[in-house]
Amino acid sequence: MNEIFLDRLVQQTGKRIVLSALRTLWLDTFPEQVSTPDRDHQLLRALQQGEGEGRLQLPGPLGFEKLGNPPMPKSIILIREAVQSDRPNYASLSWLPEIGFWPSLSLGDRAIAFTINEWLIQRRGIFMQVPLRERSLEIFGDEKFLDNRVRNGALFSGRMPLSVIGAMRVEHPLAYRPADAVGLPVLVVENHHTFWSIGEWNEHAKRYSAIVYGSGNTICASGLALKEVMREREALQAEYFGDVDPEGLSIPLKFNKLHETQLTPSLFFYEMLLDMGRRRDAVILPTGYENLAAAWLPHLATKINGLWSDGLWLPQEGVGLEQLMAHSND
Repeated sequence: MNEIFLDRLVQQTGKRIVLSALRTLWLDTFPEQVSTPDRDHQLLRALQQGEGEGRLQLPGPLGFEKLGNPPMPKSIILIREAVQSDRPNYASLSWLPEIGFWPSLSLGDRAIAFTINEWLIQRRGIFMQVPLRERSLEIFGDEKFLDNRVRNGALFSGRMPLSVIGAMRVEHPLAYRPADAVGLPVLVVENHHTFWSIGEWNEHAKRYSAIVYGSGNTICASGLALKEVMREREALQAEYFGDVDPEGLSIPLKFNKLHETQLTPSLFFYEMLLDMGRRRDAVILPTGYENLAAAWLPHLATKINGLWSDGLWLPQEGVGLEQLMAHSND
């Protein structure tokens, strides 16, 4: 890890690098450490390694902060000649075809790619598909190192699928409440109070094999987790119920754009909410809101747009436990 940081450090302009720039570069190199309390310790160790290798010069005692844990150097001096001579000649190294794109990478990313390249050569393709953090710990000694370097299931801006290193993203599990109704659809609910009430009702109604807590927009990043719930409950369909406001309707539409598994509206609950739900004012109407209801609840779109035009919206808590138990035979 320190090699990656030191390799990027030499790319900075100027000879003297102040502490604020060092900290910024460290977090830019290792964004997963933004919430790591001892990152100054790790940065200082990297700088000490760089000094030991003749890459940089740390200041004397007066050049360190008086306070801090640990006290940090106010600035460092780069010894560029030594850094240049120690930098690997990547063109002379053996690269696997899977990383044939390495010449187009920045120097920092080349160092990361080379570390992966060496690991792949050592493993010779003999590995399982394991969670990303397990593989990150094995290759880089830091389980979170790859977290913020993955985009759409790949590294290096989509050039290397995670499967190349036998890794996969693991989503946070979704909370759900099962019922004795295996094989029936699951229902994803936006808010947690309604999640509890519908879960309680479903114990008797057995309309769904499970009630899933969507936690607002969180569900949009949980396609695989929802698929796992459906697998466990042998469900072939997933329905959704949320607030009747523009944000509440946009959540399932966004989910459906992102995932193969598709949500369908729970007409039973939406119609009940429109019939008996408590109207609230001060609805927030973003640009293009008129299309949301037509896209998610087309046969209720006129009614919903009229509601919004009057400045009103419906929180899903309007369908509560008492209302559900009163309509338990519907």
